[in-house]
Amino acid sequence: MLLNSVNGPLGSQDLGKTLMHEHLVGGFAGWQADSRTPAPDRRRIIDVCVDRIEELKSAGFATLLDPCPNDASRDVDIMGEVAARTGFNILFATGLYLDLYAGPHWKARLAIDPDGVKSLTDLYVTELTDGVGSTGLKAAVIKVATGKAPFTEFEQKVMEAAAAASNATGAPIITHTEAVDGELQLKALTDRGVPAHRVIVGHCCGNPDHHYHEAIAKAGAYVGFDRFGLEYIIPDETRAQSVAAMLRAGRRDQVILSHDCVFHMFGQMSSDPQLESMFTAFGPLHISRVIAPRLQELGVAPAEMDHLLYENPRRYFEGAAEHRPRTNGIGEALAV
Repeated sequence: MLLNSVNGPLGSQDLGKTLMHEHLVGGFAGWQADSRTPAPDRRRIIDVCVDRIEELKSAGFATLLDPCPNDASRDVDIMGEVAARTGFNILFATGLYLDLYAGPHWKARLAIDPDGVKSLTDLYVTELTDGVGSTGLKAAVIKVATGKAPFTEFEQKVMEAAAAASNATGAPIITHTEAVDGELQLKALTDRGVPAHRVIVGHCCGNPDHHYHEAIAKAGAYVGFDRFGLEYIIPDETRAQSVAAMLRAGRRDQVILSHDCVFHMFGQMSSDPQLESMFTAFGPLHISRVIAPRLQELGVAPAEMDHLLYENPRRYFEGAAEHRPRTNGIGEALAV
């Protein structure tokens, strides 16, 4: 199966070792309104991104998915240059951020324009099939983001557009959640016709409840343990224990690992240096250097880690997650 990558069509069999939720750049809409913020040095930003990608290459990684929403300072030109300089596979998203942080253009348009959902659907389909503006670079996934339920009217409309675009193109969906309403988010998408196996419910690791993870997996979606390193939200030890519990429960085909780190953040969000660096400090090798050894101590074999980082991204993109019967790791089927 051919996927849209920044360097052109990519066979799903060629994804290799993959991180499924990282960002080259990011920034909350409106950061430019702070006139004290120096103009970004794009050459330096690109050099930082290239250095991070070279680190990943040295650790055996071949692919990264950057699911930055359109209105959170997504920059496909930077992605294109970084991919060209490194030869690394970079895939990206089309989509909008949750209501609280979304850019005002689409918030206003979806509130005013009776055809706003259709227009947003058309935008998604265009970026998936024709490319972003004049760049010709095509998105590989659709990003959906919601806050806590009840979802706002804006978020409901964004999910409607995402589902319509996914159904029209077959593109998979990756989500941002506040780690409590993933089941409701998934239901909103599947009620609109999106197969659950086409969805990664993101940031599930912000919730330590195994029953929450299991409910999303049982519904057929992928479970995103994709914020390793963001310990101000929840300790990594809790995340690691949760991953180990999912593997013991026979859910290894549905676990996605990543960090949600940002190589460069536009604008300044806090005067507290620790908070300011929270997305950039730990880097994209934290799983390899710190988490993988801890998971091994918890009984996760290296072959299982490979499965999470090689096989699950491929299966997600190929839509092959209409799951085989669950097993307990020794070939005995488990009841669903």
